[in-house]
Amino acid sequence: MNLLISLLYAPVIFYSLKNFELKTVSIVIFIFSFLWFIANIKKDFKEFIFPLFYMFVSILAFLLDDFLLLKILPLLISSLISIFILYSYISKQSFIFIFLEKINKKVNEKEKDYIQKSTLFWFFVSFINILVHGYILKLDNIIYWTFYSSIGWYLLFIFAGLIQFLHKKIYFKEKIHV
Repeated sequence: MNLLISLLYAPVIFYSLKNFELKTVSIVIFIFSFLWFIANIKKDFKEFIFPLFYMFVSILAFLLDDFLLLKILPLLISSLISIFILYSYISKQSFIFIFLEKINKKVNEKEKDYIQKSTLFWFFVSFINILVHGYILKLDNIIYWTFYSSIGWYLLFIFAGLIQFLHKKIYFKEKIHV
């Protein structure tokens, strides 16, 4: 659900603000986020943190009557993700292990070590994402913002994933032959 909403957020904001007032859009985002929050309340904390962000930002945008607050939400979420990735690296509990557990994939000790080290790579990719989000906000171009905030940052992570995949293949191939 978080993925779908993050893909649709920027285009919906772009369309809505062309057709409605900022306060109306803020109210609709708040109502939708509140319903999303209620639907996720019995789930894990990380499932309802995003609707809370959306609600908080929509309230601020409504009260301050500032479109920038709606535009900054993807940057805030990206920052939260970066903090989570850095924390998972520092705590030596890579976020990648969470995904591996969900798909019931077992990894050996060499792979665990590689995954832990690669978490730092993902932090840098995530940090680059924050910088790009910030740059696009600074440009103040709604078309660039809509593209990057909906699918652009996913393309960045997919490209990084391909680099990671190739690096892993080369890394373990060299380890075997050494």
